[in-house]
Amino acid sequence: MHKRNNTSQFSFQFIFIMLLHLIIVILSVMIISLGKNIYDNINKDRNINYQLRVSLSYIANKIRQSDKKEGTEIKELHGVNAVVINEVYDEENYQTWIYFYDGAIYEMFTDENAVFELSDGMKVVEADFFKIEEVKDNLYKFTAESKEKSAEMYLSVYSE
Repeated sequence: MHKRNNTSQFSFQFIFIMLLHLIIVILSVMIISLGKNIYDNINKDRNINYQLRVSLSYIANKIRQSDKKEGTEIKELHGVNAVVINEVYDEENYQTWIYFYDGAIYEMFTDENAVFELSDGMKVVEADFFKIEEVKDNLYKFTAESKEKSAEMYLSVYSE
């Protein structure tokens, strides 16, 4: 009879230890899963912020490269505001159009006064929203939004 008590006590201890290990394993898997989800969300937000900053930085650099008298202006193309950068190569006039179309910021390099469609441009970066405003003479405001994140940039052209 004494042996049966030891056997039942041993089996109870074994079951208790196994349940304790199972709980630890389940909690570990839950913590790892939660950590992975947090990391994925942080990484996604960082990529979105990077895209917004790159798009605004790209536009700023394009405008600064052509910072001359009457080098930059805002024009409307098929109901969309666009930054137009006027350039001269080999005594020919060219324009670089930067605008928002179909969920992305596009760029179109073309002859001056050429007619083109919004879809003809080259996609630079994806964005949910992009707005171009001239705040006052030679001061422009650019707003880019993507997945509930937004970034703004004010850019002043110095040439007269």
